Amino acid sequence: MQGEKSSVYTIILGVCMLLCLLMIGRMLLGHPEQVTEPEAGSPTLPEQEETGMELRESDLCELIEQALPIPVREITTKIGADQSISVVVLVSKQDLQESGLVPGGLRTALLFLPDECRMYGAWTASVSEGKVALQCSSAEIGGIAVPAELVTTLTDQVAASINEYFAQAGMVPEKLEWTDGAIRLTT
Repeated sequence: MQGEKSSVYTIILGVCMLLCLLMIGRMLLGHPEQVTEPEAGSPTLPEQEETGMELRESDLCELIEQALPIPVREITTKIGADQSISVVVLVSKQDLQESGLVPGGLRTALLFLPDECRMYGAWTASVSEGKVALQCSSAEIGGIAVPAELVTTLTDQVAASINEYFAQAGMVPEKLEWTDGAIRLTT
């Protein structure tokens, strides 16, 4: 009789330990507990009334590709929780030369670059008067610093493309929330 009770208690203890380990694992993996929606008649909290839109890295790639006045062969973006946006674009040296965007000093430097060039840029974004504004912290083509006038032109074109995207969605952003891989704009 004592042996039967001991094995039953051991099984119960094992099941309880297994359930505890599963709950701890669920918490560590970041799965939130199920939240019930408020009833239709109950008042909503102010943070529930906020509406927003998320801009992911893939969305940003499309917007930049549309905004650039030169054909793009490859584009990658990285949105960081540290409030940074970095972009790497692969373009043809000939397309750059024919675009008319490249000023004299850089045009000479392009002669020494390979046929396909990597353009790199890093920006921060902010919201001002319902529009997204970009500030470039660095930009280069094939390791050569891009002149300020070209940076300003490209930054303005990309910002205009992003703002048009939000305008078409009927969104007037007021605040940015950063995560790795996305920016959430809220109104």
